[in-house]
Amino acid sequence: MHTFRRFLPASVVGLALVLSGCGGSPESRRQISVVSGSAGAAFEPKTVTVNKDDNVILAVGNPTAAVHGFSVEGYGIRTEIPPGGSEVKIKATHPGTFKVYCQLHETHQIATLVVQ
Repeated sequence: MHTFRRFLPASVVGLALVLSGCGGSPESRRQISVVSGSAGAAFEPKTVTVNKDDNVILAVGNPTAAVHGFSVEGYGIRTEIPPGGSEVKIKATHPGTFKVYCQLHETHQIATLVVQ
């Protein structure tokens, strides 16, 4: 049990980014995955870029039996993702560069959201 808890921060957690289309255009999908390595958990790709005013749906996967944290700095998003995963919706209202991380392991910056 203790080994599992030590492994949990570096466990594999998937994150799919879906941008809703505008003006009848089809949805644009991007896949982002958290991978574990010798330096800990990290997202690939490290940066996701969206346009201002995009409706963003983050489908956050959680294949573990434990709850994970999920935060997007600058957007006031700080939630928990239960086993099995959950969706987080963001309206990209203000441009900038924002850290995406698990607030349970804040030392790991795992991705960057760029709103243009």
